[in-house]
Amino acid sequence: MNLFFATQNKHKLAEAQAVLGKHGITVVQLAVPKVEDKGATIQEVAKREAKRLAREHGKPVMVDDTGIFFAAYKSFPGAHPKLMFECLGYEGLLKLLEGKSRAAYFLCCVAYCAPGKEPVLFEGRLDCTLTEQVFDADKDVMPYERIMVVNGMDKPISSLTRKEKNRISHRAKAFEGMAAWLVKRKGV
Repeated sequence: MNLFFATQNKHKLAEAQAVLGKHGITVVQLAVPKVEDKGATIQEVAKREAKRLAREHGKPVMVDDTGIFFAAYKSFPGAHPKLMFECLGYEGLLKLLEGKSRAAYFLCCVAYCAPGKEPVLFEGRLDCTLTEQVFDADKDVMPYERIMVVNGMDKPISSLTRKEKNRISHRAKAFEGMAAWLVKRKGV
């Protein structure tokens, strides 16, 4: 089965291909931007965009939207982690947490939609703790991976191999849920 993943992010694409490939699902990049309403939740964005793109492209599409949530702040950075990183950088983000809880979690919502159907949503969560410093500045990883440690581990996400990360990540959990649903439903 070919599944089109609407993303322009090479890290997300590689993770989807690694996780879903184990289930006989070939992930093909649909390199189009998603429309993100700043007032919408990550669930709303994923579902709305999956439905729109499936209709526009006439193909089964999946869309992921991911948020990061700091325990010290209600819904922050929430659905806008990239924007907050671009505005504040590591220095600003870490300064916001001085003297506060460093607990956080990633939440990934993956919506699958076939043309003419309603989208189906799958979620994955990864509980973490924010570090007090930036690690692995020279590695080609997503920015928050350099300042987050998975609960129960002693190293930042950025130092995990991609294979290690794909076993535990929020996105992998959502992809695994979707794969199980597709295999059961479609006989992939």
